[in-house]
Amino acid sequence: MKKTLQKRLDTEYDRLKLLKTTFLGYPCDADFDYATIYRFLEFPINNVGDPFEPSTYRLQTKQFEREVLGFFARLLHLKEYWGYITNGGTEGNLYGMYAAREHFPQAPVLFSEHAHYSMKKNAHLLGLKTLIVKSAPNGEIDYADFEAKVRGLPEAIVVANIGTTMLGAIDKVPRLSRILAGHGVRSYIHADAALYGMVLPFVSKTLFDFRTKINSIAISGHKFVGSPIPCGIMLARKSAVEKLRTYIEYIDAHDSTLSGSRDAFTSLVFWYRIHTIGMRGFKKQVEYSVRLADFLVQELKRIGWPDVRQSYVTVAFKRPSERLVAKWELAAKDGTAHVICLPHETKAELRAFVRDLAADRKR
Repeated sequence: MKKTLQKRLDTEYDRLKLLKTTFLGYPCDADFDYATIYRFLEFPINNVGDPFEPSTYRLQTKQFEREVLGFFARLLHLKEYWGYITNGGTEGNLYGMYAAREHFPQAPVLFSEHAHYSMKKNAHLLGLKTLIVKSAPNGEIDYADFEAKVRGLPEAIVVANIGTTMLGAIDKVPRLSRILAGHGVRSYIHADAALYGMVLPFVSKTLFDFRTKINSIAISGHKFVGSPIPCGIMLARKSAVEKLRTYIEYIDAHDSTLSGSRDAFTSLVFWYRIHTIGMRGFKKQVEYSVRLADFLVQELKRIGWPDVRQSYVTVAFKRPSERLVAKWELAAKDGTAHVICLPHETKAELRAFVRDLAADRKR
């Protein structure tokens, strides 16, 4: 029995190892080594309750979680903050919309056609009315349509895309804020920065963080930070989430989170990555990834592949055959596919991909 189990595990390991060599379409960095912290998997660690409070459950890593949140607060220019480590971007977006609903329970939530699919799901879970705003051809929100939809509203919940799923388009938060203020609309703005929250601070002066009027933000950890387990951070202005605090007697702590019991291992993953890579290391990784994207654009244009578009580390292009979509694990929607350039990729891999495209077209 033991040999059978080992064989099954070995087969699965070899399958995943092979697939990693053609993993281009999804924004998950695979260049990491967390062997140093594997020993913590011996313990049933659980960061139950508020990250900023102890609880009666002492097998936890909240100190590390708080340090991670402090790193992101500094990166995103926020002094008075609250947040926690989530299981990914969808939970972070759900929390942002949940906090917004507590401020404006009758307000509709507005997001663009190119917003992540979790927005509709989250709005449904929260019982929020949705107003879907048109998108411009580049994937950015259509500001004229946004203005038309908020005109006359007393209150609004707005989700800004900081890097759309397919095209990497960025909604201009200051412009959205001006439109809302111009029509006297009271609002809560949440930013979905799943991938680009760890890209833009290192290569762009685009204002998307807490120097704008956003109230909360969601960033994924398994995307640019790199993690073997899906995770993310939800960070908010402290004043925006204070009314969500609930005291739980049997853990002797408040719990403002969605899940209650929370993965404590990913706090160590975030913390270890931040301390081994550092700001300078993240900047180098982002710059390398942007150079890879520039290189891929040049290669695609060299073979005359249609509809090539780039936004930082996202390179979108005309959808190839389904055989290549499957082989290279491309993200594809309608007539568009994309490659997300990340630190684990190389020019050699991208050249092989482009050769496949060229050969496939000849066939």
